[in-house]
This record gives sequence, structure tokens and C-alpha cells, in this order.
Amino acid sequence: MPRIMALALCLSLVSPCVLWAGLPSKAIQEAAEYVFRKGGKEATELGLETITKKIETLVLKYGDDAVVAVKKAGPKTFRIVEEAGENGLVSVKLLARYGDDAVWVVAKKKRLAIFVKFGDDAAESLMKHGEIAESLLGSFGKPAAGALKAVSTQNGRRLAMMADDATLSRIGRTDELLAVVAKYGDGAMNFIWNNKGALTVAATLTAFLANPQPFIDGTVDITKTGVEGVVTPVATEIGKNTNWTLILGSSVLIVGAIVALKLWLRHRATAVSARPIGDDAISKLPGTEIDLIVHRVSHNRTSPLS
Repeated sequence: MPRIMALALCLSLVSPCVLWAGLPSKAIQEAAEYVFRKGGKEATELGLETITKKIETLVLKYGDDAVVAVKKAGPKTFRIVEEAGENGLVSVKLLARYGDDAVWVVAKKKRLAIFVKFGDDAAESLMKHGEIAESLLGSFGKPAAGALKAVSTQNGRRLAMMADDATLSRIGRTDELLAVVAKYGDGAMNFIWNNKGALTVAATLTAFLANPQPFIDGTVDITKTGVEGVVTPVATEIGKNTNWTLILGSSVLIVGAIVALKLWLRHRATAVSARPIGDDAISKLPGTEIDLIVHRVSHNRTSPLS
């Protein structure tokens, strides 16, 4: 009996340090008290004991991020995560990272589905651009997520306007265009917005997508240089990658070979015309040499000196 009492006493002393999914219950209790103090009317209606139990449940199911999520987003976390269903874990993680900013994303199934499908870039785009991003992500998917993440809210609106009035469709190659925006950010979007008419020309678009930087930094100005502005960057790139030494050397060899062949043919023609040839020999000559002989005889007969 004394041993049992001693064991009970020990358990009562260590009970505040019971672990929930690796997290001490003391931390859970502190989080519950924090939420109860800061959570407003909703927290008051739930009460401290209920909040504590709900946090314990989330921690057991989703891990330590649940405590961070509840502290950042407040008591509404419980409802949001429950409604997320099978996407509860990703909801908890996003709430733990961004707090209230993430509530707009995970609180609605459509937005949550976009985040789950296209990843963190989509979530950041939704938080940054709101409903504009929701529409663009629905139409263009992951490429739009990268582009929206890289640009300001103003350029996000511009991109949405270009989608709405079908400018992006008229330009074409939308995924590649959005990839350029994702890489170069506002600089690329400013250029596209200011030159959206010129980019509907296939050659111009091809040149821009092949090497965007000169267009973005102003080295090439489509509106002033026209075709030259399109051709120059492409030609420059080709020039950089060409082995001019090899081409020059080959050209010299080819020209030399042609000159040598002409000299040989001239020497052969002279030799044929200089030697006497009988009828039997003529019959054995190829056609070209016979022609040379006929030409020589004819020339001799008509010459004033003969």
C-alpha cells in the first residue's frame, strides 16, 4: 500500500508534463489561455476548458503546428480545419505559417482546392491578390501562380485585365509568357502591358520569349525599331554561337579548290589542242575533247592568218 501511494503521488507531480504528440501539455495549456484572452467573443463562448481540449485534439491529429495555427488564427481554426476534411493537415500548416492571412484561402473549399492542386505559390498568390488570383489560377493554373507571386498588386490587376479582354489569347503562348513574368517580375509585366499590341505579332513574341532581358531593360525598343528590333537580338545570339574561324577556314579551302580545278581544266584543254590527232585517235576520245578539237580546226580555217 505505501508503494501504491508513493506511485500515485509521483504521477500527480509529473502530470503537468504529459506529452501530446511530442508537445508538453503545459505548452498546450499556455496556448489555450492565450487564445482565450485574445480570441474575443468566440473564445469566451467556447470557454478555456473547451479550447484546451480542442487544441489537444488538433495536436494529436496534426502535430505541433496545430498550436501555432490556433495562436495565430484564433478559435476559428477549429471550425476551418474541421470543414477542410481530408485537407486538414495542409490547412493547419498554412495557418501556422501565415495566420489570419491564410484564413481567406483555407476557409473556402474552392480556394483550398486551388492551393492543394497548385501548391505554395498558389496560396501566396491568393493571399496577395485575392479574387483576381482565384480567377487567373482557375484559368491558367500553375504558370499563373508563379507569375502572380512575382508581381505587385497593380500588375496582378493588369494581368487579370489582359485575361478578361482576351489579350492573352490573342498574344498566344500564354504559359511561356507567364513563365517570363514569373522569372523577371514587374519588369516583364510592365513591358508586356506597354507592348501588348506589338506582342500579338508572332515574330515579335518569338524574339521576346527567346531573350526577354534586352526588351525589358530597354536595349531593344519594339515600338521604335520595328523589325530591326526584333531581328537584332536574335542575330546577336546567333553570332555569339557561331564558330567564325571554322567558317572562314572552310571558305578559303573551297575557293582554293575551285581555282585549282579551273587551272587544271585550262591546262588540259591547252594540251589537247596542241597535240596532232588522227582519225583513229579521235574516235577514241571522250565527247568533250572532240569538241575542243573541232573548235580548234574551225578556228584555224577561218583565221585571216591561215
